Amino acid sequence: MKKFLPLGLAALLSVLLLASAQRPARARTPQDDLEGRVAELEEALAAEVKASKSTRKTLEEIRSYLESQAQSAEKLSATLDRAEDLGFTKGINFESRQVLLRGWHSALDAAQEGVPRSPRKARKGETPRPVGSRSGQR
Repeated sequence: MKKFLPLGLAALLSVLLLASAQRPARARTPQDDLEGRVAELEEALAAEVKASKSTRKTLEEIRSYLESQAQSAEKLSATLDRAEDLGFTKGINFESRQVLLRGWHSALDAAQEGVPRSPRKARKGETPRPVGSRSGQR
């Protein structure tokens, strides 16, 4: 039996080679090359679109976060104005409290400056307000 094994493998190999040689190989045409390139480009484009959607989502999350931080800074600024109106800076060592308020207001103004806003339509009766503007003056 071991004598016939190499002979059987050689016969099987020759049959396979003859079978593949009888099928004519299809020559690649420029059309095939073009279709292959188009398929590659479509895959690349799909990957870029997916990445772009992810980037846009992240950008919107960042804008939303920054807008909420700017709104929070604006509210804190209004609270500091109210505290000052109620007499926070009166009394002993009032200058230190005035310096503290100026420092807070400066930090809050910076937090509201240049925040990228999401494009949205103005609500009915609303007038657009520049970022970082406050009603109270110090």
